[in-house]
Amino acid sequence: GKQWYQRRVRGMDDDEEFYYKLRPMARDKDVGSVVERTNLRKKLQCKPYDWFINNIAPNLVLEKDLAHYGQMRSLYHEAYCVDNMGNEYKGGGLSIGTYPCHKPDGAIDNQFMMLTKKGIFRTIDRCLAVNSRGVVTMHHCFDFNTSSFTWHYDITEKTLKHIKSGLCFDFNKDMAPQMTLVACNGSSQQKWAFTYNQ
Repeated sequence: GKQWYQRRVRGMDDDEEFYYKLRPMARDKDVGSVVERTNLRKKLQCKPYDWFINNIAPNLVLEKDLAHYGQMRSLYHEAYCVDNMGNEYKGGGLSIGTYPCHKPDGAIDNQFMMLTKKGIFRTIDRCLAVNSRGVVTMHHCFDFNTSSFTWHYDITEKTLKHIKSGLCFDFNKDMAPQMTLVACNGSSQQKWAFTYNQ
């Protein structure tokens, strides 16, 4: 409960606001005073959060490393967002799909998508690649430096292209259980918008 939020908020350093973007419903939680936790971090000489990301958990990201993130809404069918369909923690190779967009101030974990400045397209815990059938699949991020994980989002055209295959993200159908890539054609079915762009 309250202690978990205190640890989470106090441990985020400058990325506290990013945590609230990921979990907006936590913003109004009363976490109580974090003075005790702050003093404990000083006493233990704890390293900053970005040190943890860079040295212990490189599969996680900091907000400053992101180019585009948040819900990824279809501009073809604006009631739908890209969704991990609850597959994120079930193992590698599972697909993502489309699902009605969750309220922005609610639980959006399943729909929180990120594209790093290095072009890595990912969910909170998984990186996204494309299998031999053109299906977008989730994998552990430990090998994210491979070209299979590299994407480009054209902020003007609102298209997301997989670099290795040259194919584009496409809205297949409502509540599609998987996303497939097709030849880029500039159609409205290939236009997407992220909540945040920097």
